[in-house]
Amino acid sequence: MKPTRFEKWIIKFIPILLPILSAILCAIAYLLDEFAEISNKFILWLPFGVILVLISMTCGILIKKLYFGAHNDALTGLYNRRYFNYKLDDEISRIKRTQSVFSLILIDIDNFKKVNDTNGHLMGDEILKKLSCILKQSMRSIDIVARWGGEEFAIILPETDLNGARTFAERLRKTVEKYDFGLQVTISLGIVSTCDDLTLDELLTQADEALYTAKEKKNKVVAYSKFGYCET
Repeated sequence: MKPTRFEKWIIKFIPILLPILSAILCAIAYLLDEFAEISNKFILWLPFGVILVLISMTCGILIKKLYFGAHNDALTGLYNRRYFNYKLDDEISRIKRTQSVFSLILIDIDNFKKVNDTNGHLMGDEILKKLSCILKQSMRSIDIVARWGGEEFAIILPETDLNGARTFAERLRKTVEKYDFGLQVTISLGIVSTCDDLTLDELLTQADEALYTAKEKKNKVVAYSKFGYCET
């Protein structure tokens, strides 16, 4: 079940909220007691309050880490596939309400198995992390990027039509091609843009078919449309 916006807000700020709440409760309990013997009561309540605040802060940090781990990829820090599917489903629901448009991009690192076999998995991990940084730096605040699995990534571009997505994807392809990874790295990208009443599975199938076509030639951007595939 997806967390609500309020639940996300609570989880985000829980490391701060719990200690504040604990301190407030301690203060209330202290003030409700006999105020006349404040010096003795202060000595009694101070260690209790400090311990309670530390416990609450620790619990808050652990809860936040648990939430982060459930939605983010451990290696790259990007969203994971499960959370990305949630967001993609939300975007499909949104365009049905607003009659707007969005685009989906699937990305694959070309010949990544060869990189791992030749240079080792540590080098492969470094490439994944560096590419993740490039993707994050290329995004707008409203865009969503995730590690789709292995050497594949996925991007949601809200309010972006097919032409806009192709321009973005081509710019991203060139950025990766020119980046110094320590060896030559290129990516293939498959794009689908929709304002139609498509299901999640239908949308992913179209994007995957476009990506498959791009991967056949390597270092290409291929867009899926009702009129066939368009290569840039």
